[in-house]
Amino acid sequence: MKITFELNPPKILKDQRFDLVLLNQEIQKFTKRASELIDLVNGIHLTDSVLGIPRISSVTAASMIKRTGNPLNLSCSLRARDRNYTSICQFVSDAILIGVKGVLVLMGDDPVGGSIDVGLKPSSVLKMLNYENYNSVIDFYLTIPAKIKSPSSIQKKINAKPSAFVTQSIASLAELGEIVDVARFHNIPVVACIMVPSNNNQMSAETIGLDWKEYQNNAVDFIKEAGDLANEVLLTSPNSFRSGVELLERLRE
Repeated sequence: MKITFELNPPKILKDQRFDLVLLNQEIQKFTKRASELIDLVNGIHLTDSVLGIPRISSVTAASMIKRTGNPLNLSCSLRARDRNYTSICQFVSDAILIGVKGVLVLMGDDPVGGSIDVGLKPSSVLKMLNYENYNSVIDFYLTIPAKIKSPSSIQKKINAKPSAFVTQSIASLAELGEIVDVARFHNIPVVACIMVPSNNNQMSAETIGLDWKEYQNNAVDFIKEAGDLANEVLLTSPNSFRSGVELLERLRE
């Protein structure tokens, strides 16, 4: 089973102010966390300003991890909401030069400080990138809901021909199976995103409407079964890195 762990790069501001000393301390903590994952996972996925809060860019974070000699595969999220196509091309080129394995193109949350939504949709962005042959050297992924109503509801994403679909946090193996059936019909691999069920992550789960009762008491078996259904598992623990590591260690036993 292939497992990738999601990490949030450090926030840029502390109490609405930029402090280089504190930022460097957070970067050291961040790269140390990445090193702790080396024997536990196959890769690390780096988010792009989750909840619209300014953070070190995912591609910059990837370069910092690379410089430590970390051998894990790295992938990055790319927000389409607040970038124009020139900026997107720069981001993808930087990712390629750094050695990033793949880029997850997503809309992204509304920015906290407010900005103009340039109107680019992830599926349209991916079509442009594929047309210009970026996909010959890097993988591109698109997100899909944890439950799909019908294949037609994700037809535009299917037509964009991503390297894989990454689900939103799943709560049901049956619903994951339905996603996999649709994706495999179109020869598109599936990465099943699973949130670590811990007290610290409870608020995040409630925010996105995630009910983890199906796996709260048997997360290890749930993840293994999800790994059998999907091509890969993306484990996320937004508010507790330690809870994520503890679960990964139990998976390794």
